[in-house]
Amino acid sequence: MDVFDLTRHPDQINPAYLFFLTFAALGLGMSGFTLYLARLGRKGAWLYLLLALAITAGVCWALLHEIRHASTVKAQVRSGQFANVEGCLDQFHPGLASPGESDAGQEQWSVAGQLFDYGADEVRLGYHAVEPGGGIVHADSWVRVGYVHDDMLARNDIVRLEVIQHACPAAPDYAQ
Repeated sequence: MDVFDLTRHPDQINPAYLFFLTFAALGLGMSGFTLYLARLGRKGAWLYLLLALAITAGVCWALLHEIRHASTVKAQVRSGQFANVEGCLDQFHPGLASPGESDAGQEQWSVAGQLFDYGADEVRLGYHAVEPGGGIVHADSWVRVGYVHDDMLARNDIVRLEVIQHACPAAPDYAQ
């Protein structure tokens, strides 16, 4: 049995601060530069300033959501109040090890009516290793999944995953 388990280490559940703060710093830098260009009288600089400020505000909003969501996930994991499903996979679509290809590398599978999707290049809480990149979920796996639903982004973040390989018939690939 292969196991991924954040429930034993809830202190590891944190937002990717560096990821979001890097983009916020770039947005603020871009805002400062376009403000400088606007003060020099460059045409169109105000438009770029508004765009830079909008991007910075969006990144800050996303960071705030990730902080709140990580706090919620951590609290649910500590109290044992996360959802669980188990069984053979209903469907399975393998992800791509190198993102940027046709479907952005998203791996998707469902069990007991719950959909789980993630990509190798995603910055997110929980399990997100795609099959070609060493992931433990395969089309013929039996799984027990502990997860927390993110309403804002409409996704399930996997906090515990137990997998028994080759225990079920291969699930169909919905994309074929």
